[in-house]
Amino acid sequence: MGHLKFMIKTCQRCVKRGYQVPEFTLEEKKTLLELKVNQKFMQVIQEIRTLYDVEMIDAKFSLMHINEVYGKCNRCNVDYLKEEYVECPKCKSLNFNWNIKNK
Repeated sequence: MGHLKFMIKTCQRCVKRGYQVPEFTLEEKKTLLELKVNQKFMQVIQEIRTLYDVEMIDAKFSLMHINEVYGKCNRCNVDYLKEEYVECPKCKSLNFNWNIKNK
């Protein structure tokens, strides 16, 4: 089971509420990203809920903010994002910008 540590994240493009975001391990990030890239969205949500016992809305928030391509905004395609959890400077959308390819 996951290590059960959480961050509270918000997104200016979403409802103005804090969402519980697990501090995912590297292996969890790899698994979730692979599922998302393969469009297995319900599996991503179920995996997050199973590992961390979070509410559906928090798991969906995580799913919707995981970048499929490192450095590229999910919403507007800006392609110079550097930080791991970063707000896009153009559209203000939160991005889970996981650089897991080199790890």
